[in-house]
Amino acid sequence: MKRLLLLICIISANYPLIAQCYDTLPVTETFDDSSVIGVCWNVSDKDGDGNNWYWREYGATYGGHKCLTSRSWNSVQGDLNPDNWIYSNSIDLTSFNSGDNIQVTWKVRGENATYSHEYYTVYASTGNQISDFQSSPVQRGEYADEVGGSGTFVTRSLDISSLAGNMIYLAFRHENISGSQFILNIDDVSVSSALLSTPEEISNLNSVRHYYDLANQKLVLKSDSEVFSEISLFNVLGKEVLNKKLNSTQEYIDLSNFNRGIYIAKVRNYKSYYTIKILKQ
Repeated sequence: MKRLLLLICIISANYPLIAQCYDTLPVTETFDDSSVIGVCWNVSDKDGDGNNWYWREYGATYGGHKCLTSRSWNSVQGDLNPDNWIYSNSIDLTSFNSGDNIQVTWKVRGENATYSHEYYTVYASTGNQISDFQSSPVQRGEYADEVGGSGTFVTRSLDISSLAGNMIYLAFRHENISGSQFILNIDDVSVSSALLSTPEEISNLNSVRHYYDLANQKLVLKSDSEVFSEISLFNVLGKEVLNKKLNSTQEYIDLSNFNRGIYIAKVRNYKSYYTIKILKQ
């Protein structure tokens, strides 16, 4: 038995950890982990050309972002005319009712400002089949450049309050209905309710990033411009277990002394605040 346990430990140590998926609000997906595709998010190459949504880490020239990517052109095949879908695992809204304000926010850009007339649609549905998404009244379709996403990420939102009381799914569809363009990016998807946040809370998602550094057991907070002022950490029972003053655009919060499990962090800057869910491992 001891040999078997040792073998399991050795094998486990040589394989990367599988992405952790969240199904209760607030749901945040930064796409910092490449393994979320195929685990927390599923892809469907509807046009069958072998090209689909994929994870990409950009170099400094394009901002160093880790995000979702879908092409409408490449140097080998030329115009791809994509019909690419990516959809989430289930998200639990059963504890909410139709009077609650539930919003999906995300960032979008056409990677190259000159070729950014990329069309995409965001759907929310109680089913996870393409037909379910297409028939859902909860959707938004738009061109990335027409909403400010020409080479630069812009934050967008969709009201999904009408789906309260259900298990739901999100989907992003990239269609090339505007001729030859280049690449579409999606990043920082978030689902939250007014019960958990305020309009001020989501106003700064455009500049704030976070991730859990498993090796050092630290929560990493980064902002392009806003200085963090305070963090409060709560356990699943709602008890505050940490309160710390902050004073920079990059912070490292030591979680090594906390038990494994889910925590909610309320992060403030000098203008507003937002909440994030953390899995301490």
